[in-house]
Amino acid sequence: METQMPDLDNPAAIHRMVQIFYARLLDDPVMRPVFMEVAGVHLAEHLPRIEAYWCKMLLGHATYGRNMIRQHEAVDDQLALSDEHFHLWQRHFEQTLDVHFEGPYTDKARKIACAVLRNLSYWLAERNRDWG
Repeated sequence: METQMPDLDNPAAIHRMVQIFYARLLDDPVMRPVFMEVAGVHLAEHLPRIEAYWCKMLLGHATYGRNMIRQHEAVDDQLALSDEHFHLWQRHFEQTLDVHFEGPYTDKARKIACAVLRNLSYWLAERNRDWG
């Protein structure tokens, strides 16, 4: 009997996705220092914000009002976020979805994540570009 995996179509599923995804990120020896040492992330505050972001992006909830670009600029000012960081983030995100979720909202999350990474990477590269 085939068991269908849940979709990211409700806050509880998004909560679970964020928990699993961040467990993967924080288990990665390259990514953990970015979050814990450079950004100084406090998980009890950060994870609900990330859940709110995904609830906004996937479900239309008006629960996230921060400037995501500004937050990443502050990290990038301390440690240049590299292509490796972006690729690792995307790999962990994709693997989290592949193993635990499926459906149209999960597909939408993949597309959003790709667009966010592409735009953020471009923005930070342009911001740091030597125009001299």
